[in-house]
Amino acid sequence: PLAFCKYDEKIVKDIYAAAEGHFIHIKRMVTEGFPKEGIRREDCYLEPSFYAPKYGLQGRLDLFYKSPKTDGDKSAIVELKSGKPYRTNIYGISNNHFTQTLLYDLLVEAAFGAATNPLCYILYSVLETDNLKYAPVVRAQQFEALNIRNQILSLEQSLVNLHKNGLGTEGSIFKRLISNLLQRAEGYEKKDIELFSKVYFSMSSLERKYFEAFASFIAREHQIAKIGVAMIESANGVAALWRESAVSKEANFAIFSHLKICENRSASDEAQLVFEKTEATNPLANFRVGDVVVLYPSVPQPPKGAFSSENKAISKAKSTKSESSTTSVIDAPILKNQIFKCSIVALSKETVTIRLRSRQLNQTIFSENDLWNVEHDLLDSSFNGMFRALFEFARSPQPKRDLLLTIKPPEKPATNAPQLTATDGLTDEQERVLNKILNSKDYFLLWGPPGTGKTSVMLRHLVGHLLSNTSENILLLAYTNRAVDEICEAIESLGDWVKSEYVRIGSRYSTAANFHEQLLDKKIEDVTTRKELIETLRRHRVFVATVASMNGKLDLLELIDFQRVIIDEASQILEPQLVGLLPHFAHFTLIGDHKQLPAVVQQAESESAISDAELHSIGLKNLRNSFFERLFKRANTEGWSWAYDILSHQGRMHTDIMQFPAAHFYEEKLRVLPDGMNAFQLQTIDFQSVETVSLLEKILTERRVIFLNSDVDTANGFNKTNAHEARLVGELVKIFSKTHDGKTIGVITPYRAQIAQIQATLRDMNFDPETITVDTVERYQGGARDVILISLCTNETAQLASLISLSEEGVDRKLNVALTRARKHLVVVGNAEILRGSEIYRRFIEAYLVGN
Repeated sequence: PLAFCKYDEKIVKDIYAAAEGHFIHIKRMVTEGFPKEGIRREDCYLEPSFYAPKYGLQGRLDLFYKSPKTDGDKSAIVELKSGKPYRTNIYGISNNHFTQTLLYDLLVEAAFGAATNPLCYILYSVLETDNLKYAPVVRAQQFEALNIRNQILSLEQSLVNLHKNGLGTEGSIFKRLISNLLQRAEGYEKKDIELFSKVYFSMSSLERKYFEAFASFIAREHQIAKIGVAMIESANGVAALWRESAVSKEANFAIFSHLKICENRSASDEAQLVFEKTEATNPLANFRVGDVVVLYPSVPQPPKGAFSSENKAISKAKSTKSESSTTSVIDAPILKNQIFKCSIVALSKETVTIRLRSRQLNQTIFSENDLWNVEHDLLDSSFNGMFRALFEFARSPQPKRDLLLTIKPPEKPATNAPQLTATDGLTDEQERVLNKILNSKDYFLLWGPPGTGKTSVMLRHLVGHLLSNTSENILLLAYTNRAVDEICEAIESLGDWVKSEYVRIGSRYSTAANFHEQLLDKKIEDVTTRKELIETLRRHRVFVATVASMNGKLDLLELIDFQRVIIDEASQILEPQLVGLLPHFAHFTLIGDHKQLPAVVQQAESESAISDAELHSIGLKNLRNSFFERLFKRANTEGWSWAYDILSHQGRMHTDIMQFPAAHFYEEKLRVLPDGMNAFQLQTIDFQSVETVSLLEKILTERRVIFLNSDVDTANGFNKTNAHEARLVGELVKIFSKTHDGKTIGVITPYRAQIAQIQATLRDMNFDPETITVDTVERYQGGARDVILISLCTNETAQLASLISLSEEGVDRKLNVALTRARKHLVVVGNAEILRGSEIYRRFIEAYLVGN
């Protein structure tokens, strides 16, 4: 709907008229044309997907017809095209469309065998007659198409390695591509290439190096997401779907296998399937609501009771770990079926609910297959979005590019700028910083350590002031949906009146239930005209979204005149995810803490490092660092004090918990809130009194922070679980449950397998793991619990490398985040001997080891 609002009435009427023509032609083809070709509607599948590693292809067909075996096992592929045939071949088909059918034929052949031999068609829906064009399979042209595929792969590899061959040089892959393509391109394609060429060659040397460095960086991330990291076991990216065996997937808790359909709503608008877990399903598979996944028919069911208990699931995964982690591509079941791209929308102990990308009127595949598998998938859109954002940055106005590259400083505020005074609920420090933000020009950077009220206090008051005292439209962004939920909670605390002022952009499946009424889809569900839609949008001054959701709805920037964007969790966001968006705003505020978890990057730190002196001059030394971190350090180095500040008072952690992070991560600059402030968690609470029945309970009543030594788990060769630590965590949960609700207890551990181990242990102890969040530190960032239990799962020294995430200043960001999630009690469990191999863990153990 947003895209339609950008067009004038004539264009919209033309689109409606054209769409009506397309509909009439398609309907006639389905009811009359297909039967003439022997294609029965009830045996057609819409948008089936296939993987074919044999040819290095994956794809989604528009329509696939497959008759029952009783009817001769016939099949057909129909690709729908809305445009007219252009420069057609002898079959009346555009050459690129013809090539598409040749590749689809290979996909179907790889899945079902050469005997399937589908008939291929292109349906040109704009044509009234003779619109279904037969596309015969020409083997020689299939090989030619595969050769082009290999050339494309070679070009992508050149982009991946661009950083090794010198940035901004004459031999750049971009210069070669522009030169070659301009000689061949025609029509709209040529206009696109000419635009890219104009922008690329207008960039300065620094800008071109910046552009090429990040383009190469994104390409490497994309490649790793697809095929993994060479020489690293079980790091196959999406290719793990067929490269890893079922044994390996079960061991890594990466598959829901042998699910049985108990409710089929695939033909409804919501297109959902509800599966029940069978005895053969590993109940500990690690999936979350919102995960994008693939669904495909399962192999035959193992013997009854194979996963009748959680402990059996774990022992099976461990005992088979030594088996080969790869499987023959030919034998991978996912390659012998069509697959469904979908998302998980609900999870329970007994069921898994998924939502398909499109409705399925043909129910044959669901009736013919009793058992199904679900595995993790990848969306390419995030990588494509970063490439587009780089180009948007490159074509943005020069002053904006200079500002973001830090070639020029942000403008200084007026010397006589107005000042707020005595703002309710703010410390003197917070009030001073709020004034700096309001009076800043161009941008402001707010560094807020854990518990300092970055969102709940500062963002809340900033939005409240802007709504009450200005006419500005505001965009609020964060990296994760959970952080966006926290933003919604913060601004709604201003009062119920805020609900009529803001809109949440996103899916209801990734939005907390109490904010569903604020979703854009909900706000416009009764809207019937473009005028009403625009009026509805413009009645709201605040829009809230993840960065990814906003990048998918950039039409909004053309409909609403935003003056300001405020981005929370900015230290987790890479430069290419922001630099294309920020030039649209007169002012941006970035809020973050670069001493906590950084952006997620798969490639090695040495691969993302920058050696170019010109890029070093703008503070760009490693591409894996966030835009917030580079900008903050540049502002600090250059003395642009008017554009940044630091919060130093925290209201989350008890003083005893705060001491270690303050001393080792924040140069003693982190302090408790001043006396008299209404802190989120009072800093002078008394220790909870419990009936002492064990030495451990007595220790917990006397010390808020402890380290408990645990043995190495040598019972198996799988180092990502530790049964000793899991049992100890279970005992701690049992103790703290005497004085705390389960929802106030959180468990952090580095591996999905250990998450499963701990959840199984809690179930064995009659605790419902659904009430106690057991998760990785990455998923806990931004959250907090009264009690935090950390299982480090240390079985060998080599694990320290993945356990530790050092910043350029030597701060262990993972440990920092883990420790600072706790309000009242913190217990760390691990093997002291191994952990002493890290200097920061050695200091922690010396300070808090029980027995010291």
